[in-house]
Amino acid sequence: MVALLGLVACTGMRAGQGGSEAAPASAGASGTFAGEWEACPGTTPSDQCSRYVLLQRGSRICGTWFHFASGKEYSGRIVAHADSSTEARRTRVCGRRSVESDTECEDGWQRIDKPLRICKGKLSDLTRADGSCFADYRSMPLANEVRDALQAEPWMQACLSGDP
Repeated sequence: MVALLGLVACTGMRAGQGGSEAAPASAGASGTFAGEWEACPGTTPSDQCSRYVLLQRGSRICGTWFHFASGKEYSGRIVAHADSSTEARRTRVCGRRSVESDTECEDGWQRIDKPLRICKGKLSDLTRADGSCFADYRSMPLANEVRDALQAEPWMQACLSGDP
């Protein structure tokens, strides 16, 4: 819980950066992609598990990502568009420079075209060479206070309203 609250706080937009005066995201910001998704292979400690925390309004998906590699934490934001209840495309990303992003969130958004899929109840952010789903993120309960803190972020309000 503490790690998630830290993730939400760490990925918050700096004051004066790209915010919008959009209406707050409603509690109805949900869909099949909404929630917390965690990939925790083997004996990985919980605070080092990869995760997505996603909110969804209609076909619009906005959220945060986190992974731990080489002794360092990496986190950022994503924007995606759901094509169906099980297929979506990530279209924008930002965050600490890593394999996920070349663009720091303070500098804007990086355009991407990468999948998000739900396969057998798990989230996939990869597709195998043969096109099959590789889903290793399991659904986790999203604490109300984490969801509420994320919904209160100006960038999330703007994102769920369609910006960018």
